[in-house]
Amino acid sequence: MIERLDADYLIIGTGAMSMAFADVILAHDESARIVMVDKRPAPGGHWTDAYPFVRLHQPALFYGLHSTCLGSGGADLASGPEIVAYFDRAMQRFVATGRVRFLPMCEYRGEGQVVSLIDPEQSYEVTAHRRVVDGSYLEASVPSMRPPAFDVASDVELCPPNRLPRIRSAHDEYVIVGAGKTGIDAVLFLLENAVPPDRITWITPNDSWLWDRATVPAGGALSTFRVMLERVLKEQDPQAAFLQLERDGIVLRLDPRRLPTKWRCATIERSEAEQLRRVQNVVRLGRVRKVHEGRVELDNGEIDIATDALIVDCSANGLTSRPVRPIFAEGAVTLQSVLMCQQTFSAALLARLELVSMSDTRRNALLKPVPHPEAAEDIATTLPLSIRNMLSVTRVLPRWLRGSRLYLGHHEPLPTYVAEAARMGVALARSRPVTAGA
Repeated sequence: MIERLDADYLIIGTGAMSMAFADVILAHDESARIVMVDKRPAPGGHWTDAYPFVRLHQPALFYGLHSTCLGSGGADLASGPEIVAYFDRAMQRFVATGRVRFLPMCEYRGEGQVVSLIDPEQSYEVTAHRRVVDGSYLEASVPSMRPPAFDVASDVELCPPNRLPRIRSAHDEYVIVGAGKTGIDAVLFLLENAVPPDRITWITPNDSWLWDRATVPAGGALSTFRVMLERVLKEQDPQAAFLQLERDGIVLRLDPRRLPTKWRCATIERSEAEQLRRVQNVVRLGRVRKVHEGRVELDNGEIDIATDALIVDCSANGLTSRPVRPIFAEGAVTLQSVLMCQQTFSAALLARLELVSMSDTRRNALLKPVPHPEAAEDIATTLPLSIRNMLSVTRVLPRWLRGSRLYLGHHEPLPTYVAEAARMGVALARSRPVTAGA
């Protein structure tokens, strides 16, 4: 059976960015009708697949929907289950307006065609009179969503971090594969549950610069961004900028003997860093190629492990850097970040700009995509471009920006807000133009 639907917006995906976009459209255009499609049975995107002990990296005050607070305020880091419930309640509110149709367990095939994944006879033809909004372009990947990226012998016990809370028997060794935030969380989970550090092996292909969470609070984050911008613009070498930011107390590294090559906005507390440093068996031999019983092959060598070792695959890349696309095009929006590592704020801001009467050419000139940073040198483009975006759009949406709880500047006293913005503007005016991507 084919059901024909009319809408103003067809939104692909119901992850955090899609939900943030829809939230602003509904609030600021009382006539807008939306169809939202997702392969999953519930909204929330990768949060519905994440490990149960995951938490936000940043204060919940900066995350979620423009209209609805998340968490208990202050420095609260909402948990994964809290976030899933938050988006589920939001979708219920959306649908209750009578202006949103949610099509779960469905796949978008293009040209307005939507097909049920569980009923082959059910499909939809959606006419989107304004835009098709691609909220899946930056979809995050978590370990439970895909098989490991390396070979695993049949006699090896391997699991995603989702299974760690369900362990019921001890292992002689726990091998964590992955150096990102998921790997950090897995190591901390084991340590917090009384696993001795000498029974943990941590395979880390790369070292990363880490953000000290204390320096990006609600009310104070703007000055941190300004200092970071000044350091990045002053130093020709991004690594020199990071070393200065380390002296400023803004970033840190787990091993002071090594110069990290990665920067992906991972945020931790210094007390967590101290716990992580208790693990001494850190393997830096590149990526894993194959795991055998008692042995791991890597790019640059191999290591012996216990024959009953539990391999915990934390190697999914989470948010990745995708090629930039024009955000606004005829009949289409491709959701992308416009402020470094602030995805839900970016989507909400794009929705608000969508409702301002102007050409797509001007919209795309005001807000340029900011790829998710991967390497340390990426900060030299992603941070200045982020600040340029914010200063540009402030001329068009000053009240909305100041009033959005998702925006870092919202939580600053007005004099501080104005002064920090002015100082960042001066720093950018004295620097050379910066672009990221095509």
